[in-house]
Amino acid sequence: DDVRRLDGEATLAISTDIVRLTELLRTSALSETPAQIAAHPEKPAASTRREGFTAWVARDGGGLAGICYGWPTPCDLPGNRIYAMLTQAAGAEGAARPTRGAFEVAELFVHPAHQRRGLGRTLLTRAVAGWDTAWLIITRARRPRLYERLGWRRHVALPADFHARLPMSVYVLDRMRPSASARDARAELDPL
Repeated sequence: DDVRRLDGEATLAISTDIVRLTELLRTSALSETPAQIAAHPEKPAASTRREGFTAWVARDGGGLAGICYGWPTPCDLPGNRIYAMLTQAAGAEGAARPTRGAFEVAELFVHPAHQRRGLGRTLLTRAVAGWDTAWLIITRARRPRLYERLGWRRHVALPADFHARLPMSVYVLDRMRPSASARDARAELDPL
């Protein structure tokens, strides 16, 4: 597969492709307001300036088949809307516990022509490789099976006013604390 790791500068160089892909996905899913979609072109540039920014991209010929990117969560959870809502939903300790020293998956997009082929799994797995803990936010309208099969667990629902149209939940991958499905699989292998 043609999956490559990019730093912020290299990701910024393909920001037009990223914006095209996100507009295609966001418009078709009707998950964001027109104002949110209109503001998206600035998001890749702002994201690439984050300390520790890393992206994994998959190309298909000349086009962008998928991307997953994020960064290490800052220790102090600086004042922004996402961290504020997470703290509101889970409390200060409930927000800090899964995010401290963790990789924050900001976006995972797969072009519709490449969905259901394992590309999302590949991109997400590579993005969090080497991290004991990672977290992300998904809409509850999406089925979380991909994440749950990879060991992610639902941590908390975000307040209803977080997103204009969709309820959202925070999912956490904690390799130091195995998921119930991983514990069940081990129990089957070693019932003692």
